[in-house]
Amino acid sequence: MKEIELTPKNKLAALQETIDVLERGGVVIYPTETSYGLGGDFFNRQVFDKIYQIKDRDENKPLPVIVPDIMTATTLVEFSKDALRLSADHWPGPLTLVLPYRYCDLDDCYNGYLALRVSSHPFVSGLLAHFGKPLIATSANIAGEVNCYTARDVRRRFLSLKKQPDLFINAGNLPIRKPSTIIKIDKNNQMKILRQGDLKI
Repeated sequence: MKEIELTPKNKLAALQETIDVLERGGVVIYPTETSYGLGGDFFNRQVFDKIYQIKDRDENKPLPVIVPDIMTATTLVEFSKDALRLSADHWPGPLTLVLPYRYCDLDDCYNGYLALRVSSHPFVSGLLAHFGKPLIATSANIAGEVNCYTARDVRRRFLSLKKQPDLFINAGNLPIRKPSTIIKIDKNNQMKILRQGDLKI
């Protein structure tokens, strides 16, 4: 696993290298507004397999994504009025919406829904603006373990694995926050809070 320590001087170079890894089907650990995240190209199905292997995660548990903006989100999922209101009020930020996925006939969509959000972290925002595709965004940890907030946590969890991420963007120690709040809005516009996180709804 290659590590890049993020600084104001090397931000553009770090973004470019991250995009190069993602375009090759690699898996990246990157900072978010909640904790370090683990992800890759949402449109590359082999990347999903890699992430499930790295995390030792049950493949029946879906992987959420980060998108650059609401407009991109509307190309992937169907928004009700409540979903549009919540996204307008809380995106970018730690709110994950689980909404009806538009392409279930073409893709594995986990019972018809996709979980997604817009990140407020400047590195992820810049990455998505240049990468141009949704980014898988699961927590950088092994299934069942706590989230990573420091570079030391990341190294301790992943460097000993046989299957490792390809790149770690080290943004230093992140503030310890709860994960994103998750709200599901089904096709009948019924709303359910699946996880109460850092954002109180």
